[in-house]
Amino acid sequence: MTPATTTDEQKRAILESLFAGRTFKSPDEEYTYRASDFVAEIPQTGERWESREALRDMQRGFGTPPGVRLERIRGQGDMWVVETVQTYERDGEHHTCVVIEFEGDKIARETRYYAPSSTPPERG
Repeated sequence: MTPATTTDEQKRAILESLFAGRTFKSPDEEYTYRASDFVAEIPQTGERWESREALRDMQRGFGTPPGVRLERIRGQGDMWVVETVQTYERDGEHHTCVVIEFEGDKIARETRYYAPSSTPPERG
């Protein structure tokens, strides 16, 4: 059971630990931050992982993880948003927004949105 008194500062520290490096933590390290009933999904692709084990298995089989640059963390209580830029070897740079829901000191749910970098249209 996770404590119900995790402060916003502690939650921010958890998210900084996960997203502030130049690369992501290992799948096994990330696993320890997630609740036993964890769920993650990527709406635009329809991917969904209904346990922290399932996400860890996907991450282990993914190959080289992307580079990551933390742009911003915003939130309070149990709802947080993390914005990053992730760089993939074959797909280049993607801007990401991850909506994160906590239960105590564990991440219970992640909803991830990805968009490739692009240039704005010419204005005339």
